[in-house]
Parts: sequence; structure tokens; C-alpha cells
Amino acid sequence: MNITLTILLNRLRSELKLKLLLMLVLNLLVYVPYYVLQRHHFFQTTVMPLSFLDRLVPFVNQAVWVYLSIYLLMPIGPYLMNKRREILRYAIGVVLIGIAADLIFLFWPTVCSRPGAAGTTAAYRALTMIDTPFHAFPSLHAAFAVYSALCAGQVIRELGARAIWRSAVWLWAFGILIATLLTKQHVVADLVAGAALGFGVHFFVFRRWYLGSKTNMSYSEVAAKTTQSNPTVS
Repeated sequence: MNITLTILLNRLRSELKLKLLLMLVLNLLVYVPYYVLQRHHFFQTTVMPLSFLDRLVPFVNQAVWVYLSIYLLMPIGPYLMNKRREILRYAIGVVLIGIAADLIFLFWPTVCSRPGAAGTTAAYRALTMIDTPFHAFPSLHAAFAVYSALCAGQVIRELGARAIWRSAVWLWAFGILIATLLTKQHVVADLVAGAALGFGVHFFVFRRWYLGSKTNMSYSEVAAKTTQSNPTVS
């Protein structure tokens, strides 16, 4: 099935007010506690140790652009969802990721050692000014990259698009994970924990999709079933 611009626009307009409201609310619920806990620690801070893989990865501050591209990946899934229940499930997942991470940040604050920002790109310097090296484990960047890729892949499957598009989304998400290492924002252990968190929460809120629920048939399957039951439809 070819995904036309009309189909994408119709998906985008569906429940648009709810999507815009949730974008505001979810950002407040996730990032306000995140930044508060970055600046107020109630327990001893642990420096995340470098693994063998971490020592192999060079510092490439230009990778910050790939790192920041997560903010383009994240809206794809929710904004192309067209069912209110599905959109609300997505929102619940975001909140659960934020709560789980914040509880760890509160009781076990962690920090990553990262190079100085002198001589780096303006984008990297801005990132280090806004985002301190605290809250290393688990990586929220990894959690949301994996969660967003799963949600986008879910929508792409529903649309009946070719598998290459799901592969492209996962390649993008993988690039973001690598960029977190190249920019020294996280270590490998942070990424593993964050990715597990993102996958686990997606499975929890969309478990029917994993189990192949009939309510989650692809767009092409729905169209085929409609044609079979209504042979006169051209």
C-alpha cells in the first residue's frame, strides 16, 4: 500500500487538539522533575564507570546533531496515531518512563564524566549548559529513542507500509544511541538500562499489539477485510 500525503495529513489532523495538549502536559511532567533533580541531590552521587566499549568510543562533539534529532523522532508515532485510546496509551507510557527514571534519579543519583566544552560546536556547548552530566542511569535519551521507534514502527505497520520504513526508523534510533556515546552524555550501561526501560514500558502499555490483537490489524489488512465483506466496493 502506498502511503499518500492525504493519508498522513488525515492521521495528523485526527485528535490534533488532544495531541497538542498532551505535548505540553507531557513535557511538563517529564522535564520539570528531571531538571529539578539535576540540581538538587539528596543522596551520594555515583560516577558511572567506563567499560571497555566506552573507552573505545571517541569523543565527537559534532554528533550532537544526531543526538538532538530525537526531538524529531519522538512526535512521529503519536502524531500519526488516529485513535484516542492509542494516543492516551502512548501518553501513559511516557509518564511511566518519566516516573521510573525519576525514582532512580532521586534515590541513586549518577553522573557521567564528560570532556570540557571548550573548542566544541555551539550546539554542543548549549547542550552542556542546559543539560548537566547528572541523571546518567538510566538514559532517558535511550528510553525515549527506543519507545519512540517502537511507537513509530507500530503506526507504520498499521499503515501497511513497506518494512524499509520501519528499518529506517530503527536505524535512526540506533544512530541516536551511538550519538549519546560519541558526545559522552552516557556510558553503555546507561543505554542498556534506558533501552530496556523504553521497551518494557511499550510492552506494558501496548501489550495487545505484541500479542497480535485483531484490533491492531494493519491498514492493508483492514482494507482487504472490508473489500471481502463488501464486494461491491470499488
